[in-house]
Formats: sequence, structure tokens, C-alpha cells
Amino acid sequence: MIRIMHILTDSNLGGAGHQLLALVEKRNSANPGRFDISVVLPTGARLKPALENKGIACIELPYLAESSFSFRAIWTLLKTMKKYEPDIVHTHAALSGRIAARLYGKCKIVHTRHSVFEPPLWQTKFPIRNILGCLNNRLSDVIIAVSPAAKDNLLTLGTSAKKIRVIFNGAPPAKTFLQEEIAALREKYGILKDIFVLAQIARLTEVKGQDYVLDAAKGLKNAIILMAGDGDSRNHLERRIKKEGINNVRLLGWIDAVEEITAIMDIQISASFGTEATSMALIQGMGVGKPAVVTDYGGNPYVIADGENGLVVPIHNAQALKDAIIKLQNDPVLYAKMSINARKIYAAQFTVEDMVSKTEKLYEDLCHGKN
Repeated sequence: MIRIMHILTDSNLGGAGHQLLALVEKRNSANPGRFDISVVLPTGARLKPALENKGIACIELPYLAESSFSFRAIWTLLKTMKKYEPDIVHTHAALSGRIAARLYGKCKIVHTRHSVFEPPLWQTKFPIRNILGCLNNRLSDVIIAVSPAAKDNLLTLGTSAKKIRVIFNGAPPAKTFLQEEIAALREKYGILKDIFVLAQIARLTEVKGQDYVLDAAKGLKNAIILMAGDGDSRNHLERRIKKEGINNVRLLGWIDAVEEITAIMDIQISASFGTEATSMALIQGMGVGKPAVVTDYGGNPYVIADGENGLVVPIHNAQALKDAIIKLQNDPVLYAKMSINARKIYAAQFTVEDMVSKTEKLYEDLCHGKN
């Protein structure tokens, strides 16, 4: 049996948490009992109940919350590793976890890069690039990039290409609802029968582009935009909606039953201009045939092929976002084509089973000295 210890620093349940949940939910798919999995989380993390419902051992530790690096976290994690004796430590952010694992010295280290960002110029120049690259190379045996865009990001910062494996995020498709159930959900959320429904499922934070979605909403007719998620931009967005009279956008806050939003939406929106790698929300929507309108940032174009399963627009461009939405809203033939393609592309590239099998093979290869 191979003992895997995952380390996640997020208190909230974001993309990395959903990816980790999907990964462990379908664990041991080809070889039951092959892997013994535990997950280290910050105290009070939202992910804990979901993991425990799947029979996963959760270890809550202090000093981890929202902090990739902490001296106190390193020593706490090191003591935990000595107690549980993992064969592989798999970190999600968590620089402290990689340092502790290297100090522990009796395990392989896998690190997943979940995000994409535009590094400042000074990070791409000598000597900072060399230092950052050295940290990644020395503190990881393998780095999983969840998108080719994430791989490019790592290479820009000096990480060795030999260390990187691209494994796309995978997710189970969203729950399928009967038509009468969808009608009941629309009534639950107060949406009239003939209204076209768009949804943005993301943290409410500047780089997710909600401001551009608000700008685009002003030109839409017979349409409503549901924003599912919470974050530091909520008060700002609420003020804008009230001040500018944007009455076709609704902030839903944190939603546990996200599958309800996926069921009632016609189109999903991703207006990100930062951090986006391979969106779990986009993948789940694709699995039930929902096209998307997304920006050309990061991993979005690797998930949504322009003209195939959705439309891709430039970042920071509310007009292009609005035009793409209207195009899909007013062209049922194009919409139907993209809906079919969304299911096909999901099945070919983004199933959770594919992600799990590739990750488990990576674990096996590491333990047998093949990497």
C-alpha cells in the first residue's frame, strides 16, 4: 500500500479543493486498496465534511490557513509526517508542506500548480528567476500543471521542464435534472419561464472579472446573470448594482448546491484575467452540455475551444463579452451545436476518471523509481 498525504492551505472550498475532492473520491479506481489517503487541512476548512463523507482521514493543523509559507507550519507538518509516515506528500500550494517533506526525507514530493498568473518582470530576471526555479526544482520530485498555461507559467519562472507533467483537472459532470425539476428550480430562484439564464460560478474577487460582467449585463435583454460565490469584492459589486441600477444581476453568495445553478443556466461565464488554469466549474458545466463564454486568459482556451463548445473573448472587454452572450442567446442552432460539442469534449479530455488514472500512475511510477 502507498500512503499519500495531501496538504491544502485553503480554508474556503475553491478550485483546488474541488479538484482534490474529485481526485480522492474516485481513488483506487483500477486497484482498490492500493492507496491509503489522508488530507492535511487548516483548522475549520470547508472541505473537511465533504472529505469525511467520502471516508477520507482529515488532519486539521494550525498555521496553515491561507498561507503557503509559515515557519510554524513547517515544524507542525514535519511532526505530522513523522507520525503518519507518508510515501508521497502531494501539496496544493503549501510551500511549507514541500519544505517539511524535504526535511522529513522519507517520501516523494508531488506538487500541483492550480493557478496561472502573469509574473512581474523582476521575477523573470536573474537572479530571482533562478532562485524561484531552484525552489521548485529542489522541493518537488514532480510538479503537476493542470493546464499547458500553468506549465508555461512554471517554465517562465525557471522550473525545469523535466519536472513538469500536464494533467488536466477532471470533474464529475453536474447532476442531471428532469425538465419538471428544472422548472421548479427556476421558480425557487425566482426566474421567469422565458428568461435566458447566465451564471458565473467563481470567487467574488477582482481577477475573476465580475466588474466586466456587470458592464456587459447592462446591454442584455430577457436575460439574468447569477453570480454564485463569495469573496472580498462582494460589497463593491453590491454597491455597483445598486448605484447603477443593474437589475438583471443577482449575487447569490456561497451556494452549496451548485448543481442547481448549473441545471438552470443556459450559458456559463468566465471573465477571469488572473489565476484561471482549468476551471472545475466550466468542466462540470460541459459535462451536462452547457456552452460557455470565457476570456482568453490562462487555461480557459484549453477548456473552451472558440466556436466549438463556447466562445472566447479578450480580457477586459465587456463589449466583446456582451456580444458573445447575445450571439449564443439569439442563435439556437449554434447553441445546440455547442451543447453537443461540450459533452463530447468533456468525455474526451476532462473526466475525473482520466485525471485519477494519470495521477495514480504518477504515484506508482514515483514509488518504483520511474520518474
